[in-house]
Amino acid sequence: MEKTVKKRVSEEWLRAFSQLSAFSQNKFYKILGSCLIGIELIKSPLKENYSPYFVIYPLWKKDVKSNLNYPIILKEFKDKNGYQYDIPYEMSSVILSDVIKRVRQNCPLPFDSNIPLLSILSLMDTFSKEPPLSAAPNSYLQAVLQESKLKIALYGSIQKSQIIFNQIKKTNWDAHHFSACGVDLNNWLESLREELDNREDFLRQIEINKRDSKILKLKFSEIII
Repeated sequence: MEKTVKKRVSEEWLRAFSQLSAFSQNKFYKILGSCLIGIELIKSPLKENYSPYFVIYPLWKKDVKSNLNYPIILKEFKDKNGYQYDIPYEMSSVILSDVIKRVRQNCPLPFDSNIPLLSILSLMDTFSKEPPLSAAPNSYLQAVLQESKLKIALYGSIQKSQIIFNQIKKTNWDAHHFSACGVDLNNWLESLREELDNREDFLRQIEINKRDSKILKLKFSEIII
């Protein structure tokens, strides 16, 4: 596959989603308060095709590498028949424009404006009820999503984050699954309490990450409380 073809594809997606910035040739992000949101074009391991995904990453971990290690949400876009897109890099611009139009229409969050906190939390609630997370609602993997939900809320509202923390405490978590993942349930709950008590440190780390040269170049929106 010629690099010029992949470059052309990248340029077409970025032109269509001009509210995003190119983080790399296949990753287009913007800052949203305490997160990065955007689109990734993930190449098929078997052929010269790719699939577009909607992504959310945190901005509160110790450095940019840690933040981008694993997404909070990785959600594939689907065609009108409900199948994941599998797009040839050599697809004509005319057909690709139709694909991009549908992707824009089905994007879980808008890229062109500030976004209410409740819209983000609602998206995360929906994501938590979809496979594979829905198969184990009390698992550690589910807990990780709820932790991210709490921290997104903590960025703008201590009151809302406290409500989420109370909900987390009431959940009948699968302690055995936590242990299998090398995490102690009680220690995890205590770590969340410490985050609430040390909100200023939490916010400071986000601002440090935003000043990283790789992040600083990105466009941005805010979370509306």
